[in-house]
Amino acid sequence: ITCLTATTIDGTVLWQTGTPSADNGRLYSDLPVQIDDWDGDGRNDVLYVRQAVYAEPPYDGQSVRERATRYEGPATLVILEGATGHEKGSLELPAPADDSLLLADLTGHGRRADLVVKDRYWNMWGVTHEGQVRWHWSGSTGHFPAVQDVDEDGRDEVFVGYALIDDDGKVLFSHDPQGGHQDACYVIRPGDGQWRLLFGNGGLHCLAVDGTSLWHRPMGECQHVVAGRFRTESEVQFVVVDRTPVPTHQRDRNAWAILYLYDLQGQEIWRQPQTPGAWAIAPLAVRWSGFEAPQDILVYGRGPGRPAVIYRGDGEVLDELPMQYVESRTEADRLTDYYVLVADVWGDSREEVIMFGSRGACIYANARLLPIPTLTNETLYPGM
Repeated sequence: ITCLTATTIDGTVLWQTGTPSADNGRLYSDLPVQIDDWDGDGRNDVLYVRQAVYAEPPYDGQSVRERATRYEGPATLVILEGATGHEKGSLELPAPADDSLLLADLTGHGRRADLVVKDRYWNMWGVTHEGQVRWHWSGSTGHFPAVQDVDEDGRDEVFVGYALIDDDGKVLFSHDPQGGHQDACYVIRPGDGQWRLLFGNGGLHCLAVDGTSLWHRPMGECQHVVAGRFRTESEVQFVVVDRTPVPTHQRDRNAWAILYLYDLQGQEIWRQPQTPGAWAIAPLAVRWSGFEAPQDILVYGRGPGRPAVIYRGDGEVLDELPMQYVESRTEADRLTDYYVLVADVWGDSREEVIMFGSRGACIYANARLLPIPTLTNETLYPGM
């Protein structure tokens, strides 16, 4: 993290810490930053990890540095006041722990007031609210773990795809990753009360809490697993992406992906092949039509200059959202990467689409009228 900027919904800058740079707009990995009421005072704080010094090997100025052979000093969790950006405090973290930051309840706070931190692919630590390292686990961490209290003891477990780690660091199950890692994972408990642990790598896997395989769907590279209720005939479905649906692993302008929708039992509902160049797509669930309606599926990362797309649960395209900038930009600027989040920032009981990159940000809202049921047979004598 080199710069953090807080703005209002209309783009007015509230505060900024660090120095912005257009060169830092492309995200190679996850970012260790979260928003949370860390001190419980009823107001949000901003938490981020400040890296330790990567002392060796020396930086060559070109390659991506995923880890060092020697660090100087610790990594640091920095707590900023959300309203002002002023630093409120900090905690030391293990030096390599700068890849991603999760909030979890590891000690029975009753809220997620502890931390799970990790390096790129190899190590993970559980850290208490006070900064004590509770446990360390080494293995195939994948990109971003999932946390849930799957044994219902009031403390969260951490799921990394090939392993499930208890709140105290005990390994509840572990499978041989065979050199792989999970590219996305999701933990969900539907109406039948049974937890499902899903992750993607060379395929889509669904596990029980003891690590038993419930079902598996082979793929070239299953990247992203998103659960939601996208259709009305069942309570949950899973959106996944196969980034390389060909025998040869390729990532070039001709590579493409397939977007899938599966049901709870792992049966394919539909698939949507993407266009050439759209191999790096990423899906999100979005409540584009309101919180009472089925969710829609937002897909971005479809290639340079291409708009994000919103699919309905039947696989049909509902909207296309191109990245917008305040002023005219060069063709190179228009083809830079952008990323997407969803949140109800407008307050209309629907989620908006927030698009951002190194050259700016924009917000889309659903322009359609939100249908509200007509209140019939209204009376001043209720009970009649």
